[in-house]
Amino acid sequence: AGGGAASPLAKRLAAQMGVSVSDVRGSGPGGRVIAVDVADMLTAAPTQATATTDGAAAAVPAAAAAPFVDIPHTNIRKITAKNMLANKNNNPHYYVSMEVEMDAAAALRRQVNGIGEHKVSVNDLIIRACAVALKEVPVCNSSWRDECVRQYSAADISVAVNTERGLLTPIVFGADSKSLVEISSEVKELAARAKENKLKPEEFLGGTFTISNLGMLGVKHFTAIINDPQACILAVGGSERKVVPNEAGDLVVKSVMTVTLSSDHRVVDGVLAATFLQAFKKNMEEPLRLLL
Repeated sequence: AGGGAASPLAKRLAAQMGVSVSDVRGSGPGGRVIAVDVADMLTAAPTQATATTDGAAAAVPAAAAAPFVDIPHTNIRKITAKNMLANKNNNPHYYVSMEVEMDAAAALRRQVNGIGEHKVSVNDLIIRACAVALKEVPVCNSSWRDECVRQYSAADISVAVNTERGLLTPIVFGADSKSLVEISSEVKELAARAKENKLKPEEFLGGTFTISNLGMLGVKHFTAIINDPQACILAVGGSERKVVPNEAGDLVVKSVMTVTLSSDHRVVDGVLAATFLQAFKKNMEEPLRLLL
């Protein structure tokens, strides 16, 4: 184990993940703990497990016809479980849902993808729409502190990615100042490196707002646990065809997506949560705004 000096970044990352730098073996000069040591500890497979060829933790072998098998926890899964329990119990969550019409966004996506070689996804549009909405409702881009509410100037959006070792949240920094193509390219690269266990710690620890999208798995509606110290997380469901009235009162078939904002009520009250969702809805339903 460590126990010696640690760099400021290593201390901050360890604190964010709820671990002690004294438990981390340092690889810096004189055994100094550096940020990469914290990341290696978080993503390492448990020592009692047999490692597979891709580095994932293997299940402990069970006797033939045993009624169960014990799958050892990775460090990242242990720490995520600890933090999620604390986040859910300590932060006053509440949930606000809204339906978003997706036909205009789908049409814009087809147009963008038909122009050049780089393809954008619905999730890229959602990230960009969130970033723009956070500039309009900046209180949702905040965190609770004992003496203040810290409001961030840039929208650093964490995107939940499931890996064999557990849940990681690679960050699109400054998404409010990036184009759709830039966001799309960055998300693809981050997600690929997350699954290969190649992310740097500063690329997945931090962020100011999180998006969890389960729509591609057929989920229509769900709620998500806030990623402390952030104040909000947006749960995104899949689109489905619905019969809805248009502005003239006629019934038409539209593609509709349900999103749910989980908020820390100490920072974001119900009116502000609804205002953010209205801004997000406007950006998705009038998607030319995302190109400005």
